[in-house]
Amino acid sequence: MDIGLLMAVRNHPAHPRPLPEVYEEYITDAVRAEALGFDHVWVGEHRMTEDQWTPSPMLVLTAIAARTGRIRLGSSVMCLPFHHPLRLAEDLVVLDNISGGRVDFGFGVGSQFEEFRTFGVPSGKRLGITYEAARFIERCFTEEGTFSHHGKYFDIPEVTFTTRPVQERIPFYAAAIGPQSLELAARNGYHLIAQRQPLYDRTLREDGREPEAHQAIPLQMVCVAPTREEALEASLEGLHHFANFYRLRRNIQGELPDPSVEIPPARIAEGDLGHLGRAAVGSPDEVTETLLGILKEKPGTTGFALAFRHAGMRAPEVARSMELFAREVMPHLPG
Repeated sequence: MDIGLLMAVRNHPAHPRPLPEVYEEYITDAVRAEALGFDHVWVGEHRMTEDQWTPSPMLVLTAIAARTGRIRLGSSVMCLPFHHPLRLAEDLVVLDNISGGRVDFGFGVGSQFEEFRTFGVPSGKRLGITYEAARFIERCFTEEGTFSHHGKYFDIPEVTFTTRPVQERIPFYAAAIGPQSLELAARNGYHLIAQRQPLYDRTLREDGREPEAHQAIPLQMVCVAPTREEALEASLEGLHHFANFYRLRRNIQGELPDPSVEIPPARIAEGDLGHLGRAAVGSPDEVTETLLGILKEKPGTTGFALAFRHAGMRAPEVARSMELFAREVMPHLPG
């Protein structure tokens, strides 16, 4: 089972701290994850948010690459509609070289109205833009000589991509949830940084691919402490912020939500994060039980991208959570 560290680098808007301290703590978490035996570190992207969510996961991953030597470095996720695919391909391939071939490319269609508005990207075209961009990036890594791309959304003539990746094939992970995205991910042979769905496996088989050869790694919120009370005290404020981050923002059409959709702290304390699933918060035994239950409910899950640092959490509590997980939870997960 693949165990990854998920990082949404951000402040808590109610009590922000200096950003250099915040970035250093997240990067230190990644270094700790490698020492504890984690397989991946995943860094996500948003921008123009009140919690200062990092807009540049590639730079964060590069800083982590400089301080680690084994752990794989993944984007979870790059919002492809806001990136020119040639420039992103260049950044990915340079990171693959700097890191000695440790890059995994996780991407998605984007979800924030403000980002589409400011970048001037029609949100209704986000799916087509995303998968055309992903296919172009693949070509950059695999084509020999000069090639041109003339697509629906990008016209990129005479590309001579001379910087080659270390890996024979950089793994691509799609944050695919809806049926169209799941089918496109499968048709292109991409892994999932999301929950596995029957449609995905069925489409893989139709194209002559083996589902067992494709990863499905959902995101999972976690906090481990000696007792459930200590775990909730450490994480509840940050989990409340995360669970309501998307719910209380404008939808993709720019419409404001009804404030009544907010998930109250009492529900979050019970593990209910709404559409984001179930949090695994408590003692090592309780977290183990929760994760094993999730694996039973989600057949085909091949790993987890685990978020330990919730906005506003103190560094010692994050370190304790990660160390308890590695020592007392990880050994009980499937190999």
